[in-house]
Amino acid sequence: MLDGRVSVNGKHVRELGTKADLENDDVRVDGVRVKAPHTLVYLVLNKPRGVVSTRKDPEGRPTVMALVPQVAGLFPVGRLDVTTEGLILLTNDGAFAERVSHPRYEVPRVYHAKVHRVPGPDTLDRLKRGVRVEGDFMAVDRARVIQAENNAWVELTLHEGKQHEVKRLLEAVGHPVSKLRRVALGPVTTRGLEPGQFRALTPDEIAGLRKGEGGRAPAMQRVPRRRKRPPAPARTAAPKRPAAPARPEAPARPAGSTRGSKRTEAPPVTRGAAREGREVPSESPRTRRGETRRSGPFRGARR
Repeated sequence: MLDGRVSVNGKHVRELGTKADLENDDVRVDGVRVKAPHTLVYLVLNKPRGVVSTRKDPEGRPTVMALVPQVAGLFPVGRLDVTTEGLILLTNDGAFAERVSHPRYEVPRVYHAKVHRVPGPDTLDRLKRGVRVEGDFMAVDRARVIQAENNAWVELTLHEGKQHEVKRLLEAVGHPVSKLRRVALGPVTTRGLEPGQFRALTPDEIAGLRKGEGGRAPAMQRVPRRRKRPPAPARTAAPKRPAAPARPEAPARPAGSTRGSKRTEAPPVTRGAAREGREVPSESPRTRRGETRRSGPFRGARR
């Protein structure tokens, strides 16, 4: 300053202690402008589905940059598919972004994936042992089912972060993904953040990411398996109705009474019987069928 090498807004300043605002004033040394020290920013965003995790999109789709404050040099760390939601970091610290995103630092990433059908223990073990998909060998550190009905939510923890790794892995073992969200990255989680919301990282979270520490993913509300309905109790037989009491026998009716009993008629008297003075019964069933009568004066004759 004493040599006249410093200028503020085009004027040389020689007086020591002269104040200036580097954000608003044009401060130069030997004609080269002095920029303000870079303020480092570290944000975590819960990216909604349908938002692109880039600074600009040639197709005009909404990007994560529209959901956070406009900070010079801010950019997303890594990428999430447009159909994937969940945790993504944004910073203007290039060294920090490299430390977090590069696989060699093994920062754990936790995903929740909704898949078709429910993976069994053998499938989960296969994911841990590793699967070769299109020439890439991929494996997870941990795998478990956290919700199960007809389909399931699976929690996977891995550290490589290859392109579409979770979707490719699960599809390779027969469980295609219908929904996917990242819920944790190192010690940072989406707990307390609704889709589209963001917050600044805490100093402990920044230090933990630099060290490659892992945190605990936010718990997902468990839904119990459908329980089979208990069988209906066997129906008991209806109690039998008591038998009706026997009707008392009707008292004997006096002789000559015809009420309620079959009426009996005296057999008719035939002409021949009348001559001889004896009774002959009327036609029997045999005579009605055309048989001969065996009594009277017409014995042996057919009617």
